[in-house]
Amino acid sequence: MSSLRSFGENIWTIEGPMVRDMGAWFTTRMTVVKLSDGSIWIESPVPVSSDTLEEIKELGPVKYLVAATPRHVWRLDAAQMLFPDAQLWASQRTRLTLQHGDLPITGFLTDSPPPDWVDDFEQLVFKGNRFLSEVLFYHKKSRTVILNDLIQINKKVKGKPLTNFIFRLAGVLYPNGGVSRDLRKTFTKHDLARQSLETLLSWDFDKLIIAHGDCIESDAKGFVEEKFRWLKH
Repeated sequence: MSSLRSFGENIWTIEGPMVRDMGAWFTTRMTVVKLSDGSIWIESPVPVSSDTLEEIKELGPVKYLVAATPRHVWRLDAAQMLFPDAQLWASQRTRLTLQHGDLPITGFLTDSPPPDWVDDFEQLVFKGNRFLSEVLFYHKKSRTVILNDLIQINKKVKGKPLTNFIFRLAGVLYPNGGVSRDLRKTFTKHDLARQSLETLLSWDFDKLIIAHGDCIESDAKGFVEEKFRWLKH
């Protein structure tokens, strides 16, 4: 069975291994997109089998490896060894950026997509938080928003009671999930955050890919609006 799971036209997800971060165990997921020029764009790369690697290469040449949230930058290191000719793009560095060694970063992500993928994506730096600097993408062809750490819907992890307690305490436990309570407190500039939310909700999306938890395959805009209701108060 293929590890590539189709999520719409020219967009796939691949499940990765569990990783431990800040005392909890998280599922991982990467997104693969075939751009209009036929090249491949990968966000939050995860380790894959040799068979899956061949499947990705068959889609087209991998030209872009992207880490759109500070805690995922370290993943670019191993991915670069698999795709040495790919450009590396990352979110702006913060004190929470997790990186192993020096990386030849091509550029840092902003609100404006680079020319090479402007036909395929709109993108947004979700502002108001000096620790996060997460970048969200809207894939136009599939009407999908790609989001990493802002919203989580973590299922209980068997044999990991501390992890499950952390998820419950943070308010990101399946089936409800949302923006974690501790993360909400780090948003100090609510006006900027509300402007970012307004831009996000202006996109014509119906589906949502998240890094940690089940993705939303329909009516995702209403789901996102509900999970950010705290920001409107």
